[in-house]
Amino acid sequence: MRLLKQYQNMTIKVHDNMIYLIQTKMKKNKQRKKRIFYSTFTIIAILGAIIALCNIIVDKNAKGRTFNDINEVPTMQTALLLGTNPKARGGKRPSSFYMARIKATAELYKHGKFRQLIISGDKREGYDEPQTMRHDLIERGVPDSIITMDGQGYRTLLSMRNIKQHFRVNDMIIISQKWHNERSIFLADKMNIKAVGYNADDVRHPRAIWTHIRELLARVKLFIDLYITHRKDFCE
Repeated sequence: MRLLKQYQNMTIKVHDNMIYLIQTKMKKNKQRKKRIFYSTFTIIAILGAIIALCNIIVDKNAKGRTFNDINEVPTMQTALLLGTNPKARGGKRPSSFYMARIKATAELYKHGKFRQLIISGDKREGYDEPQTMRHDLIERGVPDSIITMDGQGYRTLLSMRNIKQHFRVNDMIIISQKWHNERSIFLADKMNIKAVGYNADDVRHPRAIWTHIRELLARVKLFIDLYITHRKDFCE
């Protein structure tokens, strides 16, 4: 009987220990999941705040300097057309962003808003944004004689740097969609270029949402470029 009782007590003790270990492990797992949740939430909140702040600063800086009405655009010597892919995703049809910029540029010229046009975009083997834009603008009545091409503008930052350093432009009309104009004006200010923007029509197609999301992140990258990676390009 004594052995049986000892066995029973041992079994109960082992059982209790197992329950304790399981409960302790479950408690630790719960605490770990809670820490992961709060850490993830904090990181997302911080990133969201950074994105929001960068966008507010860029928007506020360009306030009153981008125009939808062509009659409100001041006349300047130079206009800068920022390049984009002529083809939509998949490459089977023209890009709506591209066509809107071509249309806006031709409209500005016909209204006598600029005398010199610089087209800045990406140029590489088998792909040439400035040349394609030049061809389409000539078809719409913009004289070839006033067009200058910059094939090293594969980033907006580089387009602005080239405008200042290579073309010696001090004031200009930037032609792109409003959100792109706002970011470009911020860069132009840092290069001491007096700039306004003429807003090409935006694209509201569902597929265009990724372009707008990318723009939110591009504005964060803008500040990284200005103050860290490309700081020397904006030094006096």
